[in-house]
Amino acid sequence: MITHPFHPLSGRTIRIYDRVSGSRRAIVRYFVDRPPGAVLAGIPVSWTSLRRVDDFERVASGRSLFRADDLVELREVVDSMLSPATKRDQK
Repeated sequence: MITHPFHPLSGRTIRIYDRVSGSRRAIVRYFVDRPPGAVLAGIPVSWTSLRRVDDFERVASGRSLFRADDLVELREVVDSMLSPATKRDQK
C-alpha cells in the first residue's frame, strides 16, 4: 500500500513488480495502467507499507517533522543549486 500522504495513489494497494536497491534508496516498481498500455513506475520503499520503522521514528512518535540526516541532504541539494548562480553573480 502507498502510505505517502501526497502521492496521488495514497491509500491504494499496488501490485509490486520488483524491489530495487539503488545507491541512495531502495525503490518499489509497479505497473500503472495507462492507455495504450501499462507503464512501469517506481516509488521509494519508505513511501509504502513495506518500510521498516527505525529507532528515530519509534522514539520521535511523530513529534519531529524532520530527520537530521534528511535536513543535511536538503542543505547539500540547495547549496548545489545555488552554487552556479552565485558564481555567475560574482563575475
